[in-house]
Amino acid sequence: MKIAKVLNNNIAVAVDEQGEDIIVMGRGVAFGRKRGDEIDPARVERLFTKSTPEIRSRFEELVKEIPPEYIEATDRVISSARLRLGKELGDELYLSLADHIYFTIQRCKSGMLIHNRLLLETRMLYHEEYLVGCDAIQYLNERFQVDLPEDEAAFIALHFANATLGMRMNETVEITRIVQEISSIIRLNFRLEFDEDSLDYYRMITHLKFFAQRMVAHTPLASNDEDIQLYEMVKSHYAASFACVQKIVAFLQKQYRWAVSAPEQTYLTIHVERLRRCKNEKQQVDNTIHKGEST
Repeated sequence: MKIAKVLNNNIAVAVDEQGEDIIVMGRGVAFGRKRGDEIDPARVERLFTKSTPEIRSRFEELVKEIPPEYIEATDRVISSARLRLGKELGDELYLSLADHIYFTIQRCKSGMLIHNRLLLETRMLYHEEYLVGCDAIQYLNERFQVDLPEDEAAFIALHFANATLGMRMNETVEITRIVQEISSIIRLNFRLEFDEDSLDYYRMITHLKFFAQRMVAHTPLASNDEDIQLYEMVKSHYAASFACVQKIVAFLQKQYRWAVSAPEQTYLTIHVERLRRCKNEKQQVDNTIHKGEST
């Protein structure tokens, strides 16, 4: 590989053996180098190849706008995340995350941080990615002498969730928002506070995540005769939870023009019923303890 253009000490546009332009990244890979010089393969840590021409051109523009220390920090965050998540992460992540990190830190220094309204749902839906986000803000706080809040860990988590799901960022955010909206309907309907550490809550949130993914991807569950029978049974036996689910169905139809299938309604009802029963059982225990203390 030969250098075609030096972008900074750690990033350069190069030409490979086939004569194709590529972007190479690596600590000191372009330090003291000029056009036509050979690149030391041992210093190359990341390549943006001809298979991603749009990403390559956008990345080149990004490098011109963002100081190199932020590109390096992004690479450090992504490298650590790849080890922790055990997943390959798309090249698009370098673009979106570098851009996000740079402007977030600039906003932080100006006292203009944004509150993340999807913090709780992101922490539950994408727990491993959220932990990666926590590691990232700890590293960024130390490197850039800032104090990024927990909200920012959730923002970063969404970038990693987006990269591992293979979805666009707006789709990942929409999935998280749908889960939040459905959870709010359940919370308000039964006037309960979720126990985020409970297994039933984890099961429900996990189900809602995959439900929302199917919804965003427009791939509803198909139904058969057995599903219809179960639907009627659940409707009869879990009337209160089923009524709550009908509020969810009406909301999704109005807000997203999405018709929730009978199987989806059945499974939602079962998860809501588990939470409702858990709340009632806890209330009964609390009442028993209260009576015992009063006597």
